[in-house]
Amino acid sequence: MKLLLGLAMCLTLAGCASVAPAQRPHHLLADDLFVPPSQRIDANEVFALSDAMRNFAARDMASLLRIRGAQQGLVDALYKKGLLRLEYDSALTRNAAQAFDARAGNCLSLVIMTAAFAKHLGLPVRYQNVLVEPTWSRDGDLYFASSHVNMSLAKRPADHRLGFDASHLLTIDFLPPEDVRGHRTRDISEATVIAMYMNNRAAESLARGRLDDAYWWAREAMSQAPDYLRSVNTLAVTYLRHGNLPE
Repeated sequence: MKLLLGLAMCLTLAGCASVAPAQRPHHLLADDLFVPPSQRIDANEVFALSDAMRNFAARDMASLLRIRGAQQGLVDALYKKGLLRLEYDSALTRNAAQAFDARAGNCLSLVIMTAAFAKHLGLPVRYQNVLVEPTWSRDGDLYFASSHVNMSLAKRPADHRLGFDASHLLTIDFLPPEDVRGHRTRDISEATVIAMYMNNRAAESLARGRLDDAYWWAREAMSQAPDYLRSVNTLAVTYLRHGNLPE
């Protein structure tokens, strides 16, 4: 999945290796410098299923889940049978419900949406940072680096009756196989995935000149995963563009 990034004037989008866990960096925050965000920022909404998603799982997926099992049935329903007709869209990082409603998203959005369905079906999910060279892009005086994340689905115990190997992992990647073949991966936590989502939203807000929103998105990213240091970088760029040089 593609993720956003920046540093001073360079921002980083989702996907990066973690370091040793850190304490929540309260000393880096300066809430009084910014007005409240223009929308609610709630980590619980990232993987939350909408009523439309629940209905899709109960009705449209039902036959595939019975025939193929939850693991393969989910993949077929979302990506092989054309039920959603998903499109890649790099303009905005969406949460699970937004990606489903739009039938589109960047790689991070599609991983989040797929994981939300998997969790609903009781499938264990593993998130992985794919160690590839970042792709750089520019928006004015901001430079963005996109990295890559994918996911794997394990099988739930109820699928044993179908004769599947319960230890088998099915990897879902939104890049062509030739682009990621042979690259090493590093497991990341769901908290880090949420932080990546928040950091992407912060970087996207920066690109649109919405500095107050950028601050609160970066702040929440740091709160979710203090060891995901790219959000600290995004916070620094936000302070710089807001004119808070000491911060």
